[in-house]
Amino acid sequence: MTMKFRNLRRFLALVMASAMAVTMLTACGSTENDADVTEEEEDMIEVTEEATESWLAAWGTSMQTVWSSDTIPSEATSGKTVTIRQQIRPSVSGNELRFTLSNQCGSTDLVIDSMEIAMLLAPTSYEIDTDSSVTVTYEGSTTITVPAGETIVTDAVEFPYSALDDIAVSMEISSMPSTITLHRASRCTNWIITGSHVSDNDWSGASTYAMWYFLAVMDVKADENSGAAIVCLGDSLTDGASIVENSFTRYTDALMELMQEDLYLQYYSVINMGVGGTNFLGSSDNSTGLGRVTRDIVNISGVKYCVVLMGVNDIGGATTDISADIIAGYETLVEECHEAGITVIGCTITPFNGSSYYSELHEEIRQTVNEYIMSEDSAFDGYVDLASAVASEADSSKMDSSYVSTWNDYLHFNATGYGLLGSTIYDYLTMFI
Repeated sequence: MTMKFRNLRRFLALVMASAMAVTMLTACGSTENDADVTEEEEDMIEVTEEATESWLAAWGTSMQTVWSSDTIPSEATSGKTVTIRQQIRPSVSGNELRFTLSNQCGSTDLVIDSMEIAMLLAPTSYEIDTDSSVTVTYEGSTTITVPAGETIVTDAVEFPYSALDDIAVSMEISSMPSTITLHRASRCTNWIITGSHVSDNDWSGASTYAMWYFLAVMDVKADENSGAAIVCLGDSLTDGASIVENSFTRYTDALMELMQEDLYLQYYSVINMGVGGTNFLGSSDNSTGLGRVTRDIVNISGVKYCVVLMGVNDIGGATTDISADIIAGYETLVEECHEAGITVIGCTITPFNGSSYYSELHEEIRQTVNEYIMSEDSAFDGYVDLASAVASEADSSKMDSSYVSTWNDYLHFNATGYGLLGSTIYDYLTMFI
């Protein structure tokens, strides 16, 4: 049987994995010295296993504060007990998981009276497989309090699932913070209803909303097959602006699907840390790319890679040449990531001629920044030339019309365009990782 390997590194990895498996089988199959293992040695083995226990982010999103333009369901501000049911789609499989819950923007405590997870029957319906429901606790308690301005990590729970399964996270909340911590563009339907409905499907009359409340990260227990987390830092192009709700056609969705079809990369998770309408430059923890490096990249469990597609909003609002500022910002981000052992891959800024962002100055900035990303002097560990992938053959300052969003704005992409971004990044990762 003949097998093709994309590169020598991947071939050697599979050979080494096979050799290790044979070695382990031989060792486990031997009974010659089993009786010689003392109780003290067994205790040492258990301690070692606990010390090396690790976690891998399987799903995540960037938490934000409420904007004045956000429409929050009336149930969330009624002062009554409500239940919210939110859906997430983890990028890798697992058996044991935990959640990071965020009340970072709240000035009062978040009190969750009950929290359960279950398999969602369909992305467009609030109905769950009730037989699959599992209670989530914090420090052994079913009542979870997240103090104002803080985050907490829940206890681990057993919950076997497969990559790209749709999981429902239900929370009964008796004390909603005065300011809700959220991600305003989930691109999928979530539900909220008055009363206690964590464990059931009696949700007739529930309101729908397309935000994630308080739910920041889902980690899975890492094992010998685990890869690493790949964080995708960006703005609306990463967040998936313009896609159809519940279509799961962001570029990260396309990337996840391709990686799950890959024997080698299926153990690597993809974490979307895109925030629409935000700049790369600046220090706001809630918004800018540079302001989110620690929280949304460095602190993510198991992160080893970061893909950066950011800067177009800075360029679109510029009145002077800010190319040097963007480049300096990239170098700062890469330095912070390198200090944490994270490899950083830069993506060229995609063309936007035809949008309100376009001007000769802005195009010059884009070209200068992209030349840096692809240069030998770049701080990035590698790059993906997304700009060339989506550009019109007739005019490289403009994206090909077949990729333009349903908004026809020549800035964002349609599902085909986002799919191309995802496949282009995937092709690069197969040679890089």
